[in-house]
Amino acid sequence: MQVSEWNGTQLAVVRPAAGGFPRHSHDEYVISVNLLGHERVRLDRSSFEVGAEDVTVYNPGQVQSCTTRTPPGTVWGCVSWYVPPAFVRSLTGDAPVDFERPVLRSAPLRAELPAAARALRASGDDADLAGERLTLLLLRLLDLAGDPRAARRDRATGARRVAMDARVSAVLDRLRDDLSTAPRLADLADEAGMSREHLIRSFTRATGSPPYAWHLQARLAEGRRRLRRGEPVAAVAHGLGFADQAHFHRHFAAAYAITPGRYRRLSAVNI
Repeated sequence: MQVSEWNGTQLAVVRPAAGGFPRHSHDEYVISVNLLGHERVRLDRSSFEVGAEDVTVYNPGQVQSCTTRTPPGTVWGCVSWYVPPAFVRSLTGDAPVDFERPVLRSAPLRAELPAAARALRASGDDADLAGERLTLLLLRLLDLAGDPRAARRDRATGARRVAMDARVSAVLDRLRDDLSTAPRLADLADEAGMSREHLIRSFTRATGSPPYAWHLQARLAEGRRRLRRGEPVAAVAHGLGFADQAHFHRHFAAAYAITPGRYRRLSAVNI
């Protein structure tokens, strides 16, 4: 089992030798996706099938077990995120949450857990990006399957959002003013006087993106401007705070479907 930790939560890639799990429970919320194959789940007194495009969400204390099936010669596995109740309450204004739907079919949400597991095994910027993606995944799950009492409780805190907006605005100004290095979520949250989870939630509501993802796109856009001016790729990567040229290359190509070197050459031709 491969385990990565982020902000008090654990993300694990699990491949049980027995091809399933006996009856057990957890103190945390358990959010999982299958990497390969299907499983037959028993959760408390209900039974259901879980496929390759499903996301499962189990509440703390629920008794679960499963049997699995995969194509011949393959091994069943899953990615599971273990989330303490305190982390969930930090996203709901301290309202308790019971997920009412244990299975959600959503290919985009299903893709997030394996992507986050890969990113958390990396170092540097990608770990913060993985944390943001995990938080947004949980917020989406709360919207889709959480107890509606949490949503009503959240709406009831609207009187506090004016103050939150001012702090988000300050964070946004800080990010705009410094494109030379990747921010640390913990530092941004401390400066704003907010928890990391509240910062991600409030910033995303205000801008459409969480802070690290917003700042990454701003750095990449600035990178395009510098490349159009003919600056060397290595200098642009260093000036914008990427760990190395390969790190800049990977993010730039993912965002624009072209490598920075080729973009620079084509821009020079068109000048």
